[in-house]
Amino acid sequence: MTVEKVDFYGLSAEDVLKYLPMKDCGSCGYKTCREMAEALSAGKASVKNCPEMALRMSEGLAGPLSITLEVHEADSSMSTVPAQLIELNSPGPDSPVLVTGNCAVTLYVLKLIFDRVPTASAFVVPTDTKGFTVDHAAGMKLMTPMTVMRALTVTAVGSRVNHRKLLTPGLCKGMERQVEQMTRWTVEAGPVSGFELPAFLLEKQKGEQ
Repeated sequence: MTVEKVDFYGLSAEDVLKYLPMKDCGSCGYKTCREMAEALSAGKASVKNCPEMALRMSEGLAGPLSITLEVHEADSSMSTVPAQLIELNSPGPDSPVLVTGNCAVTLYVLKLIFDRVPTASAFVVPTDTKGFTVDHAAGMKLMTPMTVMRALTVTAVGSRVNHRKLLTPGLCKGMERQVEQMTRWTVEAGPVSGFELPAFLLEKQKGEQ
């Protein structure tokens, strides 16, 4: 049995930098926001040290940055989750809809991330990726417009929201237009790292207000 370490695509300095105030004020103890982002990504700093960051965004980064994972995946016996709608932090009709694979490890990590950021909520639609994580599913082209459409139908997520906006994994970027044509939903590719999702969603929510 071959066992390989799962790549969780943690928050890189570039990921974190997108959500910092970019004022280079030095109040956090670092000369620039880039230096602060590098320190945060390396686990050497706390977002609480940035007085310019809004509380909700601070929580959106602090929660995921506090998670340390060491999980291994057996590629001959991959566990899957049922083809049913998953709710993270009691989502409502305005909440975003996220597409992911049906790998149990992937959903375990997503739930762990959102547990750390209670202000971010979402509906999650698992597609049939044969139990592969999103990175493998992307490489093998297992997540397709057809599997996404099928998952939207099976989970009936459309009856739970008052919009038709869909967020697909950043690792599967490039299929948005095809998914839109097949599903009639507006589709956007999300971040590559699932750990970035809370901050990404909170930023979008702020922009839509």
